[in-house]
Amino acid sequence: MVGTQPKKKPFGRDEPPKGYPKDRSLYADPENWRYPLHTSWHARAARRYFDDPANRNKYSEEERDYIDWRINEALTKAKIGRKTLKTQARSPPLPSPAQMDGLSLQDLLALFLGQARLERARQMDDSLVSISQEDSDVTEGRVKDYTFRIDIPNRTITHDCQDWQNNMSSKNLCKHLGKVFLVLDDGKSTSILRQIIREMGQWSFTAPQPGAE
Repeated sequence: MVGTQPKKKPFGRDEPPKGYPKDRSLYADPENWRYPLHTSWHARAARRYFDDPANRNKYSEEERDYIDWRINEALTKAKIGRKTLKTQARSPPLPSPAQMDGLSLQDLLALFLGQARLERARQMDDSLVSISQEDSDVTEGRVKDYTFRIDIPNRTITHDCQDWQNNMSSKNLCKHLGKVFLVLDDGKSTSILRQIIREMGQWSFTAPQPGAE
């Protein structure tokens, strides 16, 4: 299990909506009967609605992680998981060199994360990011319980959360990597993201190999 299951909320329901399942396990927020997941259509709808900051902000960070995990599990079971997401997800749109020079760090992150993930990254506390190595070549550390490594000479970013693994083939960032770039010096983050865009075909977004230290 990821995160913390939400407890009863003031906005929660006392019973399932009319015509919806009476089994709490079929909801991303079971205690409050919210975000039903009983069909692939409802799982996709849950993801769309829960990506709205107005809905996400009703929950704590740990509760958001739990609901995200539940929705992602439902999407995977509905065969809208890793393999399908890899083929459906779009790579970040590439600005022209002239356009890129005018983009701020926030603009660049929006290209790689989209507005919903970028908002989630902003909401994360800076203290969740710990840097164990940072120099001109390599930056690595942890975000919450996940590891990351940005290797500039080898043009590789390695990370291990599920959202990252679902989308890494399309060169999109997850909220954890987004938070890393927000915590690093703005100039350094901007330089790395611009380099990735210029050399997109040469960069690899990967996950650690099983058993690797």
